[in-house]
Amino acid sequence: MATSRSSTSSSGLSRIGSSPDSTPCTTQVPVATPRKRRPRRMYRPSKNSLYDIFQQHVGASLFVRPICWTDLHAQLLGARWEELAPCDTPQPVASPGTPPSRGHMSPSNTIISLSNSLTQILLPDPMHPILSSNAVNTVLGTLWPEVFSKANYLPELYLCFGGRIYRDAVRAQIMWNYPSEELKSSYSSFKSVSTRPAESFNVSTQSSPTQGPANLPMICYIGKNQLASVRNNLFRVAPGPGRTWNEPVYRLQQLRARLLLPSNSDHDAHFVGIFLGMAQRHFYPAPPVSGRRESRISPENGIPPSPNFKDLKLRILTHDTDTSEFIVYTGYVTKEFLEKFHNPFKAPRGDEDAAVSGLRIEYTRVPIWPILGLRERLGKALGQDVVGAFNPDEIETWEKDPEKQDSGKRKREVLSEVINSSFDEDSDDEPTLVSKKRCLNKGTPVGVVM
Repeated sequence: MATSRSSTSSSGLSRIGSSPDSTPCTTQVPVATPRKRRPRRMYRPSKNSLYDIFQQHVGASLFVRPICWTDLHAQLLGARWEELAPCDTPQPVASPGTPPSRGHMSPSNTIISLSNSLTQILLPDPMHPILSSNAVNTVLGTLWPEVFSKANYLPELYLCFGGRIYRDAVRAQIMWNYPSEELKSSYSSFKSVSTRPAESFNVSTQSSPTQGPANLPMICYIGKNQLASVRNNLFRVAPGPGRTWNEPVYRLQQLRARLLLPSNSDHDAHFVGIFLGMAQRHFYPAPPVSGRRESRISPENGIPPSPNFKDLKLRILTHDTDTSEFIVYTGYVTKEFLEKFHNPFKAPRGDEDAAVSGLRIEYTRVPIWPILGLRERLGKALGQDVVGAFNPDEIETWEKDPEKQDSGKRKREVLSEVINSSFDEDSDDEPTLVSKKRCLNKGTPVGVVM
């Protein structure tokens, strides 16, 4: 009986334990099975595309800002440098026995301003970027006041790469845009053949279809000394123990900076980055102001449709302190070159050694001295599509200062003086006022492209 009871009770307990309404003594934690991730689709880049170049040079630091670009970057991007004959004419010819010109005996304020600015540019020690930029802006603004009237100091150019936009990627000291339509009408022969921006864009936030080259990058200036100074101070030197000077790290960073120097200072790879940043600004909208250094071009994932790229012709101005010369670079940026950065997975056919998508850069030297003839020499190097039509054989002498249009405040002061003098019985001041007007009317505009 006891045996049967125990068996009955055990069987009853087993039935209770197996009952669906019963609660087990120990709760078992369900094991979370890992969710199977969808395998990412691997894209094989086209031959000679940028991503294909990255794979071919795995150990090289290629995806860096243009200030860190080396000769290898310029070579892989197909930059072809061509030095043209120097623009060293016209220059004044002093015949024996001829008296010195009026500009030598009594230089005008324009000649004095040009001389001081050019001397400041050619100082051997690198100045603050603002000081040298002011000097260059004074020179170009004096030579061609209509074209170089609005300067953008320390412009920050962005770079677009594979659907992403990188802010403050390229920097220069000063940049000028193409003049607006109002300023274009001031010099008759201006033809915008040097740049042909897109007439329609596939990105909805971009410029209007009828936008021309006005207010888009035309030319940048950056000094060679400034580039060398930036590279020397590019890498931070961490302090040593007890915040002491860390000499070993300093030497290491100096070695890294020397590795960035171009083998030929006239073939600086940073110029390639400046041309790219200037050209992309013709087709991409400016990124929104934010604290992030990079963002997407469009809210959609992936690479957006390509803008209607066109070939561009842009300029970079620099100077050589040792030879006292300006150097004008002309970059012929092709649409294939821009498309290669828009979609780094693709490349045009037959693009071996970037033969199709390369960048052709021409440069010419312009002697700074003498001042007489500088406007004509530099104008030939920049081209009439930038400065407008002019006679390259007729030297501007600047013997007289140009007329300056008075501001509105000055006009109100003169008007009040005239009104007050009309109520004054003594008219002795009237001849003085008239003579001042006659002196101003004798001058002729300087640097105005007719």
